[in-house]
Amino acid sequence: MILQGGGSLGAYEVGAYTVGYQFLKYRDKKQGKTEGQLFDIIAGTSIGAINAAILTSYVMENKTWEGSAERLIDFWNYISTESMIDKFADYMMPWWEYWNKFFIGSAKGETARRYYSSKEFGFTGAPNVFSGPHAVPDKRFFDPLNSWYRYDNHPLKKSLERFAKFPIATSREDNQPRLLLVTVDVMESLPVVFDSYAKEDGTRNSGYGKLIVEKDDNKGSSETQKIIGFEHVIKYPQGITSDHVIASAAVPINFDYSQIEAERYDPQTKSYKKETRYFWDGGILANTPLMQVVMAQRQYWYYGKKVKDAVPKLNVLQINLHPARVDRVPSDHDGTLNRSSDISFGDRSKSDETVLLSWQMYTQLVKELIQLAKDNGTTQKIIDDLLDRPLPVQERLEGAKATTFRDAVEGAFNLGEIIRIQRKHDDYSISNKIFDFSSNTIKHLIQDGYNDGVDYIKARFGIELVKAAGIQDEIDIS
Repeated sequence: MILQGGGSLGAYEVGAYTVGYQFLKYRDKKQGKTEGQLFDIIAGTSIGAINAAILTSYVMENKTWEGSAERLIDFWNYISTESMIDKFADYMMPWWEYWNKFFIGSAKGETARRYYSSKEFGFTGAPNVFSGPHAVPDKRFFDPLNSWYRYDNHPLKKSLERFAKFPIATSREDNQPRLLLVTVDVMESLPVVFDSYAKEDGTRNSGYGKLIVEKDDNKGSSETQKIIGFEHVIKYPQGITSDHVIASAAVPINFDYSQIEAERYDPQTKSYKKETRYFWDGGILANTPLMQVVMAQRQYWYYGKKVKDAVPKLNVLQINLHPARVDRVPSDHDGTLNRSSDISFGDRSKSDETVLLSWQMYTQLVKELIQLAKDNGTTQKIIDDLLDRPLPVQERLEGAKATTFRDAVEGAFNLGEIIRIQRKHDDYSISNKIFDFSSNTIKHLIQDGYNDGVDYIKARFGIELVKAAGIQDEIDIS
């Protein structure tokens, strides 16, 4: 399961997940499946990382998925806040709707409620998510109009720690889901994946940047190559902490950088040196981290479990928070900002899917050509010599562990079906929607996610299966 980032829109994922959980639980029971996980991998970016961490922690703690949706609902009820306009909605909404009749193009009452709720939180903060703003004066240009208003996200960290136990270290051997979270290294402009599973050597760490390889340029054999490791390494031997989760949700400009201790390879001393790295919200580069999930899954099976053929098939449930399409081009300032945000953080995984499927076809072709060569008398030694040649462009690869042609051919990706539950655009949407943690908005979002999940199952499997799975028309948000 892949959960997108989008601030308060993460409440939508709660509703969609609840439907997915009920459906998969019913299907597994019908198929007689009693072992394994509902989801083998839970991956998330930003608020998706928050939801993913809470789910993984719950399953670890209770050794069951039963009650996991309720845990998410409890979390979102805890961080939502009744705004002033919520308190007076019974008076304000009819008043606004009355005047709306006289002003063509003015917002609907619900849209106005969300707009002014987000404005309120911009001034006061949302108690269990972020503080009120504090002004940072411009000390560079001395421009009073260039003041920087920043918020503190420590309340979100405390809320997260209230609903999830850290550190999170899981393993397949213990029948636990794998947690993958994405953040961005500010100085390197690279996505970084935190992983609750141990690497093939038993350590838990995240390596990124260039792969450091010592090799003898006078020889062509792969045996002359020694893999040192990635240029940057973050170690977390006890597992993923709340600091790693918050690093995935550190919205640029609004929040401060997340600081995490790391190690950087020094080519002069040929050793790693400790340093502090700075991180921002993973949504900047990988708000829908399909590529990162597939790469991590392949690394686990190929390098860790030594699977030489295709790795196990990966079917994906993906919950998208940013509408892919709208019915008309916005003409007002807020609507234009809103559409720009949706496009900037929307789903780009379809292009990743195309690349991955092309790679699958390519590796299948290579295997068939190898078999054809064997059938026509080519010896295994000749084939091995070819596969063990160093990659000619290895030094140009970022975040890739491959050093030989064999690494690029064996352990092929096996991407299966991708189910995308997509949040739709509505007339109530606003540009600052990710900061609207008002109680009414959160309830609407959870119900919208639930409804869209039900609609997807109805369209694909029929109404009878929805009834058989015990999926109701509405979700209990209390």
